[in-house]
Amino acid sequence: MTGPDDEEDKPTVVLDLNALKKQKLKQEEELANIAQELEFAVSSSEVPLAPSDEMIDEIKEAKRIRVILFDFQSNYFESSLKDFPKKGFDFQIVNTLPELNKLLGFKEPQIVVFNYDANPKAVGQLCAQIKLKFPLTKTVIIAKNISPEKAKMHAKTAYGANGYYQLPIDTEKFGRELTRVFNS
Repeated sequence: MTGPDDEEDKPTVVLDLNALKKQKLKQEEELANIAQELEFAVSSSEVPLAPSDEMIDEIKEAKRIRVILFDFQSNYFESSLKDFPKKGFDFQIVNTLPELNKLLGFKEPQIVVFNYDANPKAVGQLCAQIKLKFPLTKTVIIAKNISPEKAKMHAKTAYGANGYYQLPIDTEKFGRELTRVFNS
């Protein structure tokens, strides 16, 4: 038989629900304020509106398209890089906003790829900011559940990207999509 003393000997777990709620609210506020964290230090006079013919010729000669893989709050790109096309692309994985900010400062055409499934709100905010402040940079959103219809609707919004790709990665198809976006 168990007595009252046995109950006292059992380990107990005390949860501070108020602390957990505060932590959750703090995380939600951080996501909501992500646009405020974007401090792109570029004025409209520093970035040309369209790539010059000289820039396009240089890129064609180099035949390597710079692709920034923004792995924000995930490690998808780090674990999937082996499936990405090798020929003609220079992939760079970044995990933080300051790293992304630094690479966006390059005054040359490039592509930023976002994993929509990792953080849809952040991806939308970043696409909108990049579209406004970095006209030489194209954006591509990859996601598990993105149909052509959803992509067309999303592309028409302020948060739309230049290209969309449904996972999983098929090396050849993904390479064609990146090339199409770069040349558009």
